[in-house]
Amino acid sequence: MKVSILTRSSLVSAIKNSTSQKSLPVGKSTHAHIIKLGFLPETQLYNHLLNLYSKSSDFVSARILFDEMPDRNLVSYSTLISGYSQSGKQIHAQAIVSDLESDPFVKTSLVDMYSKLEDLGSAVSVFSSSPPIGDPVMYNSMISGLVSFGSYEEALELFAEALREIDLKPTEFTFGGLIKACSNLGREVGEQIHSFSLKTGFDSVCFVGTSLIDMYGRLGDMESSKKIFQSIPIVDLALYNSMIVGFSNNELQESALEFFGELKRNAINPDECTFSNVLKSCGGLKFLGLGRIIHGVVVKSEFWRDLVINTSLVDMYMKCGCVKESCRLFYSICERNAVLYNSMIYGHGQNGDFDKAVRLFIDMSRLGFEPNHATFVALMNSCVGHERSVYVHVIKRGLGLDLTVQNALLDSLVKGGAVEEAQQHFSKMHERNVVSWTTIISGFAQLGLASDALELFKEMQLARICPNSFTFSSVLNACGSLTDLEKGRCIHGCSIKYGIMDEEFTNSSLLDMYAKSCAQHGNGEEALELFERMEKYGVEPNQVSFTSLLSACSHCGLVDDGVHVFESITHKHGMVPSMDHYACMVDMFGRAGMLERAKCLIYGMPYEPDALIWKTFLAACRLHGDLQLAQLARDHVLSMEGEDNATLVTISNIYSELGKWDDVERVRRRMRYRGRRKESGVSWVQIKDKL
Repeated sequence: MKVSILTRSSLVSAIKNSTSQKSLPVGKSTHAHIIKLGFLPETQLYNHLLNLYSKSSDFVSARILFDEMPDRNLVSYSTLISGYSQSGKQIHAQAIVSDLESDPFVKTSLVDMYSKLEDLGSAVSVFSSSPPIGDPVMYNSMISGLVSFGSYEEALELFAEALREIDLKPTEFTFGGLIKACSNLGREVGEQIHSFSLKTGFDSVCFVGTSLIDMYGRLGDMESSKKIFQSIPIVDLALYNSMIVGFSNNELQESALEFFGELKRNAINPDECTFSNVLKSCGGLKFLGLGRIIHGVVVKSEFWRDLVINTSLVDMYMKCGCVKESCRLFYSICERNAVLYNSMIYGHGQNGDFDKAVRLFIDMSRLGFEPNHATFVALMNSCVGHERSVYVHVIKRGLGLDLTVQNALLDSLVKGGAVEEAQQHFSKMHERNVVSWTTIISGFAQLGLASDALELFKEMQLARICPNSFTFSSVLNACGSLTDLEKGRCIHGCSIKYGIMDEEFTNSSLLDMYAKSCAQHGNGEEALELFERMEKYGVEPNQVSFTSLLSACSHCGLVDDGVHVFESITHKHGMVPSMDHYACMVDMFGRAGMLERAKCLIYGMPYEPDALIWKTFLAACRLHGDLQLAQLARDHVLSMEGEDNATLVTISNIYSELGKWDDVERVRRRMRYRGRRKESGVSWVQIKDKL
């Protein structure tokens, strides 16, 4: 073992000497010696070789070596880019000596080169070195460089300047770069560039169409993406991929799979981008069968070793709960990277195996894979209750101020119910975005701190952070919990102002809020009217929407309306009524004194009723003093849950109300014998969220 270390060390020294002495032949001889000795392709050793080839300007060998490296880190990329950059600067110097720098072709090539090397300063310097010549290719290169460097506003300013001063005729590539910039600057700017592409006729070009679809997808507007897709006469794989990616990223997984099916029907062969995003949709929907079919197709294709697709497969199996299959695939992959480890860590956490997630994190670090912010986000999502331990590692890695990591810590604290810690962490965050605010608002609403959630929403508006559909969904749920109709209406108006009324999350929460609040205030008709308007405008209700609406009908005595809504679940919307829906109907019939109808409904259920159904029926029997049906309900509850205290108390109360004191004493003796007792009655007063 000691000889091996010395040999490795001597080889590294030899490579360094060859690099410093610019002796490429000696360096190549050392490289051959490494291969001959059978050393494993360690990243550190290969980085030294990469540095040798780059500094010797042997970029063919450098690129071959780079492509062969099983694991690349930041040093690998920096070394190769630095080599290319240095070589480019030498060519630039030669152009100056030869008095060719002002040649339009050379100048454009230099701008393009520096842009691709992300040397924005040199690109701008070359571009500004002589008066504008009106060459669209050079402007395209400069605009693309600004966009790739994240200088989006500068890219648009340059485009506007070119149009104004030299009447630039944009090309499809000009629009491609500008549209990418708009994805990061907001909808208004994007729509202006879209309109300009319509005027110039470039909107129907595949390349521009793909960029527009991608832009609207990033802005969350897949309806506009769909219209653009349908307007392009000849579609290709890139267009389909942009639609599939957009739907997948916006959690519209069914639509992503529909477009994948259309792609296959049109005999267009999918690539790694297609497969990875379709697998993401399969995981999101837990479509294990389809995921396995795609896995089989991948195995028989050229992509069977593709790391991106294999990572998506691992993620899909984890999301479908097939941990063993996911692990089997993970350990069969020879060339792993940090992204693959992140998927495994997150997957084990979501499946409740925190210990395995931590062991994978330790293995990852031991094998030389540098954990990044995504690693710590995955780890924090996996270890509710151990967030601070993970955060210590985050700080040590210099990622303590990373907003994504801070949001993940906030989410983990909220999910763990650590309210005070979550508040402290949130108040100390140097930067907060819509995810930060929505995380804490949603968490507080779910923890029953509805008033605090509404106060935070006010603060969010004062901070001029634009809420999204998830924010409004959480705030509406908070209003529903408080049955505060006035505040709910204000939030409803606010969501209309922000244009977020066509989102499924918001609409279901809106209906839930109105149903709860209207039921509390005895105004179930208003909830029904809202439901009808939503249906009229094509908003598809979900299971929660129906539960809220049926509950409102029950509390307000709207039996006929409740029956109509219940029947529409199956006949109109093609859903199977859930246990909660049946419980609402039993409660509704029970309140109205229709006990026989409630009993018939229970016996007609397509699956076995649970204890909640029978307890609801038992409460109705007590309300109307029907001892015979109460005993029927009691027998079912006791057979399911044993001698539950609440059930015995209800039976005792029924006997008491009917004046059957001997039976009351018999039930209470039974309760005392089993160590149970009837709790004394108490009254509660709610002030804010405090009782």
